[in-house]
Amino acid sequence: MAKSIANNIRLGIFVTLGIFLFTSGVYIIGSRQHKFGEQYHLSTFFQNANGLQVGHNVRYSGIKVGSVEDIIFVNDTTLEVKMLLNKDLKKLIRKNATTSIGSAGLVGDVVINIKPGGGNEALAKDGDILPSDKRRDGADMMETLGGTNENIAILAKKLLDISNKLNEGDGTIPMLIRDSLMAADFANTLKNLRIASDNLAMMSSELRKSVNGISNGEGTIGYLLQDQTLPHQMENFMTRLDSVVVKQTEPVIANLQKSGEDIAASSAALKATLQSINSGDGLANALLNDTIATNNLLQTLDNLNEGTARFSENMEALKHNFLFRRYFKKQAKAQKKKN
Repeated sequence: MAKSIANNIRLGIFVTLGIFLFTSGVYIIGSRQHKFGEQYHLSTFFQNANGLQVGHNVRYSGIKVGSVEDIIFVNDTTLEVKMLLNKDLKKLIRKNATTSIGSAGLVGDVVINIKPGGGNEALAKDGDILPSDKRRDGADMMETLGGTNENIAILAKKLLDISNKLNEGDGTIPMLIRDSLMAADFANTLKNLRIASDNLAMMSSELRKSVNGISNGEGTIGYLLQDQTLPHQMENFMTRLDSVVVKQTEPVIANLQKSGEDIAASSAALKATLQSINSGDGLANALLNDTIATNNLLQTLDNLNEGTARFSENMEALKHNFLFRRYFKKQAKAQKKKN
């Protein structure tokens, strides 16, 4: 009887201990999964889960703060990932925080990383959706790496072809590589070109200094450019020169004009005389019957008329010449006063 009681006591202690251990385990697991107390849910969207599963960890700034609660297919290209987080994160995570899929080490489980958002953005509320960053998976990286390797192979082949042409070709660069004399000549050419470039730079500097000096009024050219009285002096000089020329040429013009008038009067008188001779019966009329003499006389009159016309043209040209313009203006004003 005593032995049976002892066994029952042992069994009770074992069952009690088992229940305690089970309850503790459930509590610990539930605490880690945030099953007890206030819960904080956030969601995000990805195009590719990249091996992410329910129960995987969620990290915030590298610290585990929750787990993946559920993964739902929204459509054929979008997945919704629901996260169960520690309630203390309500004071930290903002709406502009971003999510991305990463891995815990090189060969560790896939996790969700939450990158903090800065600024004065509002805090994310329970049930909000955070934006996500696209994560490049291993297949994409291997594909990119394969394309890079192909490009490197093509580049290596082209470099090899260029090297063979440089070693065996007959162009300028292979000649420079193989012919030391040509290489020395090329080096001297470059040296002379450098010297010429330096001289050109020096000349440019001197020219810049000269231009600056002229701008500052230095030298004869600078004085002429900066002197504000020079245009007035030139204008006064031209005015005085015009007065001197007009004064000196005024008697000549008057004589030329009087000669022209005399020639015109003589021509008119000669013409009247000839008309009288042609209509009379005297000796002059008889002489005019001579055809040769008549033609010569007519040619003389034509030449005289042509000379008179040219003289008038010359006088008109003198009226428009800047040296005699003022004189003719004075004559015109005097003629108007007489009238």
